[in-house]
Amino acid sequence: MRDLTDVFDRTGTVARPPYRGLWGELWSLPSYRPAPPPPLPAGDRTVLVIPAFLTADPFTRPLRTFLARCGHAPQTWGLGVNWGPTAPARAGLRQRLDELCSETGTTIDVVGISLGGLLARDLAQHRPDQVRRVVTIGSPVRLPTATPLEPLIRLIARHYPEDLEPGRLSQPLPMPTTAIYSRDDGVVAWQSCWVTEPQGRVVAVNGAHVTMCRNPDVLRAVAEALT
Repeated sequence: MRDLTDVFDRTGTVARPPYRGLWGELWSLPSYRPAPPPPLPAGDRTVLVIPAFLTADPFTRPLRTFLARCGHAPQTWGLGVNWGPTAPARAGLRQRLDELCSETGTTIDVVGISLGGLLARDLAQHRPDQVRRVVTIGSPVRLPTATPLEPLIRLIARHYPEDLEPGRLSQPLPMPTTAIYSRDDGVVAWQSCWVTEPQGRVVAVNGAHVTMCRNPDVLRAVAEALT
């Protein structure tokens, strides 16, 4: 995947969030602290939660806490910082999925935030018999996309495996999916956050990209998707 020609739009067809929008994203981290919504009717799903690019499990704690209050059993990915679809990350996720399926004796729901959503789709494509549902949050699942983080991703992509096919991530999945996006997103082009799928659902919310894991509308949408 070191050749990212088909990953990022260079024609202007997909509008890249402006670089100045990153300041608003950074400001939202300390300033946006909403109260979580009331828990939805009790659920009972085991949910594997994959963090966003350059973040780790603490980033997803507000989402996991809310899902636990709803009766679900949210699980961390346990692989440290998400550097993207590296070979260790992909292998580690498959091992984590195997462990959870073995422990529960059933299929697992997978939730991915931002680039974590691409890893969620990659996991579901390779293990469709083990994944019941996929939920993506602010994830550029339709390529090409556009982001002000493109230079950084291009730098790190030199460590991605050669056999990774990013175009496959846009192919429809055989299980139900929910794609959550925000037009206020200052990191990912919102137009690339969903694809047409036979069992797909798209949910629009308001709010910044980096605070989606504590956005009440996002929390409700994820809980509703898992019912």
